[in-house]
Amino acid sequence: MDNQFLELLKYFIIYSMLGWVMESVFRSICERKLINTGFLKGPFCPIYGIGAIIMIVFLKQFQSNILLLFFMSFVVLTIWEYIVGVFLEKVFNTKYWDYSDHKINFQGRICFSNSIYWGILGVVFICYIHPFISEKILLVPEYIVNSLMIIITTILIVDTVISILKLKNLSGALQKIEQLNLQIKEKLEEMKQFEKAGDKKLLKENLQEIVLQLTGKKNQMLKRLYKRVYRLKKAFPAIDTAEIREILNKKIEINEILNKKAKIEEKINKKVKKHKNK
Repeated sequence: MDNQFLELLKYFIIYSMLGWVMESVFRSICERKLINTGFLKGPFCPIYGIGAIIMIVFLKQFQSNILLLFFMSFVVLTIWEYIVGVFLEKVFNTKYWDYSDHKINFQGRICFSNSIYWGILGVVFICYIHPFISEKILLVPEYIVNSLMIIITTILIVDTVISILKLKNLSGALQKIEQLNLQIKEKLEEMKQFEKAGDKKLLKENLQEIVLQLTGKKNQMLKRLYKRVYRLKKAFPAIDTAEIREILNKKIEINEILNKKAKIEEKINKKVKKHKNK
């Protein structure tokens, strides 16, 4: 494999992780709570990794002229942010950030104040951060660096694929939950009929083995969906789709399910005890 490609891949991984650390720490301090700012579950922000590669490839040549480096960083990284914003909106049908409340912005995807930060970051990165990181990396044996690259790249690819599939499948997961709702309602209706007929054995078996099982399955699905979307919403407050709003509103339903499940179990236990006493 080409040495230059491996070199860029190495820095992509390093800066994806460092970018995640930087933004997560900054957001956590500002909001006074722990926040995973990435789209991925792991400690990666690929937008920073690719941004770093862009700076290394296109901006390093301006290192000797600070003003020109600042201007080029301002322009190049702003264009990169705009491209990423458009791409994510097209793929996932939602905005991951929105600068519409900033005085000088374009389509809410980029803004002047953020571009200033990009310019400063470009100067600091090219003149200080990258030279420091490059120097420290040379101190690590090459076989260790290569082994870590293989492991982390594999994890990053798997994390990316899983995260994208999960996000794209939110509507499918909601449909499965609605199907479980229908099954639970049908079984509860059947149980009412069996209870009227006095068939306690069948009532106990069906309620305990079917209704509770379906309810538990639904609750687990809801909790997983809620945690996934809640984390994403914390990382990207501007993100908003009908599916995400629906899932975030499910918190009340999750508590209701737990309460109903507890009441059903209590009811069953009372009937069993009463039957034994007889």
